[in-house]
Amino acid sequence: MNGIITAQQRFLFPDSALEAIPQELRVVSAKNGKTGIQLCFECGEAAGSVRVSGKGFDTETYQMIAVPVEYNTGDGVNQGGAMVILPDECPDYAVKKAPFWVFDCLKPADPAAIPAENGRVNAYICLSPAEDTPADEYELSLELCAGNARHLCRIRYQVYPVCYDEDLFETTNWFAVTAMEKMHGVTRGTKAFEDVVRAYARSMRRVNQKIFLLWMHEDLSERRTEKPYHFDFEDMKPIIEIFFEEGFDTFETGGIICRGYREDGSMDMYTADFKCSANPAISVDSDEGYELLCCEMKAFSEFLARNGWLDRVIFHVMDEPDVHYLSDADLQARRVQFLTAANIVRRYLPGVKIIEAVKTTLMRGGVDIMVPITDSYEKEKKAFDTAIAMGEELYTYVCCAPEGKWLNRFLDSPLQNGRLLFWGCAANRIGGYLHWGYNQFGGVPNPFEATSAKNWTGIGTNFPCGDAFIVYPGENGPWLSMRLEAERMGAQEAALLCALRKKDEAAHDALVARVFTNFYTYNNDPAALDAAHEALLQLLS
Repeated sequence: MNGIITAQQRFLFPDSALEAIPQELRVVSAKNGKTGIQLCFECGEAAGSVRVSGKGFDTETYQMIAVPVEYNTGDGVNQGGAMVILPDECPDYAVKKAPFWVFDCLKPADPAAIPAENGRVNAYICLSPAEDTPADEYELSLELCAGNARHLCRIRYQVYPVCYDEDLFETTNWFAVTAMEKMHGVTRGTKAFEDVVRAYARSMRRVNQKIFLLWMHEDLSERRTEKPYHFDFEDMKPIIEIFFEEGFDTFETGGIICRGYREDGSMDMYTADFKCSANPAISVDSDEGYELLCCEMKAFSEFLARNGWLDRVIFHVMDEPDVHYLSDADLQARRVQFLTAANIVRRYLPGVKIIEAVKTTLMRGGVDIMVPITDSYEKEKKAFDTAIAMGEELYTYVCCAPEGKWLNRFLDSPLQNGRLLFWGCAANRIGGYLHWGYNQFGGVPNPFEATSAKNWTGIGTNFPCGDAFIVYPGENGPWLSMRLEAERMGAQEAALLCALRKKDEAAHDALVARVFTNFYTYNNDPAALDAAHEALLQLLS
């Protein structure tokens, strides 16, 4: 039997070359960690099977589903540039020349009957020590069966006496209610809707996410945005309760001001006149805007107080307030409007932390958690590092940019790049990671047929393949992805690195330097990253 067995985080493809399957595989993890293994093997039957034998470990089994990659990503940092391309040759930063197919989607599977496609079984198993399994080295047996063909692989699993603390590093991937409704055909107010929301919440908690996003203006219900103003947020309550019940501790919300819209209905990306999200016909910098924002925030504060959530919220005034502008005068006008809105938020939500994706430190004073995109962080590193040294909180983010060799999680990027992002956070003392696209399927009608989202901003080309989502619409909930598994691993390593930094800062810096220099320069060899991971566990043992 020929095939592939690998614990390295690298993409496999439907046409990946099969070879002699190894007889032994060694893996390591923290006591509360997980280890993923990708499997591809020949199978002339309708299905094959995978069986792991050995006590003390839990096993999750998935069928790997290939998805299309229509374009390669461009090579730049400009969100309005050529975000996707069809090059004549494969770019040196991409895993393959587009168009191609790649195994990213993970569909839950019965290990005794994993469907074969084109003569191959493509599977992913995730092993984790049971809660009461002591630290030690264990021997497990992995059996692959395809008809009469059978292969045994010994897994040597080293469990280190280390546990990561998820509170040491924060992640927030943005959840989209309307996209979930559309993809799963469920309607608010029904049990089916609540069941699917709960499935999404559980998928996010599986990767240690404790913050969930729910925008105040995601078409949740009618609000009276003309005088006399009336805001009722009770329709948000069932969704919020589900996330808190599933173990989340922080509700991320807001978005009370926006860029407004042009006459053709497209977003006015370069405006210097911010608008009220509740009524985009009203300028923030107007008496009407001031009154509207105050009425809205007063009602929202009362809603949170009734439910005991005032101390469980972080708040967005407006996403990317200092991105896309035509002149410094426009930027200064934006700053005044943003700070005005931020002051209104603080009046009605005393003590709330305002979190915002920003390009510079210009909005400081109005923002408690600055979230620069990685290339902006590198460009303004001195200013952002000064803020960190002063005790201010900093997360970082990526989206449709930066591209090319910049670390990101696109479907044509090396899989391990999405994991290395978090080593970059640790290296720079950045306390969290944000991404806009957990399930933003609005521009991707069917991610099993196309993975590049339409660009609704009116600037630049389509969004890069996979940028808008990191899960797939499955049966009654999301299916995970290899990219999400890379994020899970990276976020856990960031928490472990934070613990190491508290214990031995010099050892931390030396270890990180083995694989990371900056968000553009790094060593993404999977073997080097795995070696650094084990060294991290050894240093903490």
